[in-house]
Amino acid sequence: MLMLLSCVTACVTACVTESRPTTFSQRTLTIASLDLFSQQEPPRSGKSWSGDWQFRRDRLDLVDEGLREARPDIVLMQNAMRRSGSVSESDELILSSGALKNYLWQDAVIEKMSESGEDRLLAVAIAKPLMFGVQPETVKNYSQFGIDGHLAFYSIKAEGGNITVFNVLMPSKVDQAGLWYSLLEEKITVAVKNSDSCLQRVIIAGFLPFDQESRRFKDFLLGLGLKDSGVGFCQNADRCYTASPQNGIFLATKGNESPAQVDRIMTNHWALVFASASNFTSSVETPEYLENYGISRVWPSIRYGWTAQIRLPVCPEL
Repeated sequence: MLMLLSCVTACVTACVTESRPTTFSQRTLTIASLDLFSQQEPPRSGKSWSGDWQFRRDRLDLVDEGLREARPDIVLMQNAMRRSGSVSESDELILSSGALKNYLWQDAVIEKMSESGEDRLLAVAIAKPLMFGVQPETVKNYSQFGIDGHLAFYSIKAEGGNITVFNVLMPSKVDQAGLWYSLLEEKITVAVKNSDSCLQRVIIAGFLPFDQESRRFKDFLLGLGLKDSGVGFCQNADRCYTASPQNGIFLATKGNESPAQVDRIMTNHWALVFASASNFTSSVETPEYLENYGISRVWPSIRYGWTAQIRLPVCPEL
């Protein structure tokens, strides 16, 4: 009898989990994600651009244009930078004086670079009426993956219930991708439990390279009930590449590396996705950096970013 009751309970739980939600948030959220490029990886020819804040400001001008066009509610930024003790050399200060004025910010330091005096960050900015939730002091919202992988998560108060957003830089070496995605799944599951939320109201964004046919990645999506927001919006694959040799900064650092979509926004598989596309793709011509860096145009970053418009389900009643 107890075994039968357990089976019935498991079946009911599974049915509730898999059935289509009947209630969604009334508000559609625009989410933007972009790697702001730390400039630590030098161009293959020419001088290093590490610590060149004039070059960075010129790039951030283009980032600002993309933000003004997208008008996002939530912005997830990887490799944001700030120089310790400086009142002007900070991505937050620069972008907050433009498109992200009056946005609320939170960040996690992922590296302190003593040589340049800069901090490298994972940062999230949100537009009102969204508000950051307060995490318990016992909850650590930052984790490192291997040598160069990083994860930070934040709870956001929104209509329809708390949203948990995950800002991700997966490790650059993909030979152990299965291990990293298993660890990421575990971290996400624990974080959601500590955020007074549910998996239906999760947003994961950042550098997320994977093979679409990878069994482990499919297991990752299935285990968390996720989908890539770009699925169904990339009939022309080349228009969805975020790593592209058409970007002069990418070409200058990566050479002839194959183009790919490695920057993504993922959310619950029942979420309503109204639009999803690469963004921050514009560039401007300038001869200023040709001699030092070998580029005649400036791009917002080393890779393009991603923007999606989504409406999330409301958490099921427990």
